[in-house]
Amino acid sequence: MALHSADSDPSGFKAALGSFASSVNVITLWDAAGRPIGMTATAFSSVSVDPLLILVCVNRSTRTYERIAETRRFGVNILGSPAREISDHCARPGADKALPAEWLTRREGWHSPALSGALAFLDCEIDQDVEAGTHAVLIATVGGIGLSSALPHHEPLVHFRGSYRQLQAGIHHPRPRPLPIALEESA
Repeated sequence: MALHSADSDPSGFKAALGSFASSVNVITLWDAAGRPIGMTATAFSSVSVDPLLILVCVNRSTRTYERIAETRRFGVNILGSPAREISDHCARPGADKALPAEWLTRREGWHSPALSGALAFLDCEIDQDVEAGTHAVLIATVGGIGLSSALPHHEPLVHFRGSYRQLQAGIHHPRPRPLPIALEESA
């Protein structure tokens, strides 16, 4: 396998980042009318366990960002493979992304809408809103956590090179493999 040079422009950048397999997540919040809405996002990461911090990147030109910046709260729903319909619904640009009641679950103390089809839910409050080009990097404190009882039975919803992908069934490496000696010595 060899790498070839690509242009350092938006299309080369998108092609390179498309090679990064990522989990599919839906950011949820309440709109100004009190309706639950969602936005599909792959730019999500853990930041710290002390304190509990995550980050998401949201385009600053969207209504979703405007509402998050106003309320300072949102939820992160880490989707499993059965939730592809929810991801597709929330990924439609400019569309009404109201979430049907049957997709939601409520728990005392959570401030953001949670999707019942998620593998995990994080109820978040913005700690830092950092402007970065067209996007905002939202670093948020996690105040509530929900875990699915279906967790052992569902694979994550993964996005790679422009489409959803499935993990290969039956392949599981419970412990990290040691690096080959040649790589360990050069590290």
